[in-house]
Amino acid sequence: MAVGSTKKLNMKIIIFGAAGGTGRELVKQALAQGHEVTAFVRSNKQPVQQGPGLKLVAGDVRDYASVRDAIRGHDAVISALGTKARVGLVIGLVVVCQILAPSTPLLAWLFRLVIPIGIILLFSRRNPVLSIGAKHITDAMKELGVRRLVWQSALGIGDSRGQLGALYNFFLSPFFLRGSFADKEIQEKIIQESGLDWVIVRPGALTNAQHTGKYRQIHGGGYSLATPSIPRADVADFMLKQLTDDANLHSAPGVVS
Repeated sequence: MAVGSTKKLNMKIIIFGAAGGTGRELVKQALAQGHEVTAFVRSNKQPVQQGPGLKLVAGDVRDYASVRDAIRGHDAVISALGTKARVGLVIGLVVVCQILAPSTPLLAWLFRLVIPIGIILLFSRRNPVLSIGAKHITDAMKELGVRRLVWQSALGIGDSRGQLGALYNFFLSPFFLRGSFADKEIQEKIIQESGLDWVIVRPGALTNAQHTGKYRQIHGGGYSLATPSIPRADVADFMLKQLTDDANLHSAPGVVS
């Protein structure tokens, strides 16, 4: 079913990961709704929509002091933090290994199997930036008395495991996204144990399609063969609604088109 609307309330919001795909949509839509927005980015050279009511803060979520200082004075926190999975690069390197494999049996084994496995393990190791960011953000919120937290995670994490479809279940998640998904599991646990007024949003595969405002929630487990998707703009729409809607408080709904 389609997600219902919520009443609008102007707030002072800080958005982490504001320069990413979902982050830019969050900034755009939050400004359009009349919120005062602070965009927290790694560098002030990153592209973020400019406009009245927007403040840009450059910092590193791994630095607690900069996170705390940025959150101070806000009513709510939204996170669209993410890490880039270099799936295309890894597949390309593995293919090159197969092409360059020499005819000598021992070296061929090395190029066809050992080196590709090493490449996959190297690029799929866990980067703890999301869990570190979650720890610093939740700790700062508790220190400053900021209660509302809306956090983008991913479908396929926690009790939604299996819902991203066969491609992710049997190929991408176990190999190329293993480290990323492991860190998302840790970040969710940190948020769930924070004692804050949190909502974790788990979108399906993200696309750059236009904002439709039409999407549905998924709760609980289950397995699917097809990969559900959703435009980043619709994910931003749903996340902003969670600022004032308590229906999903202390839960982690999936959201798909």
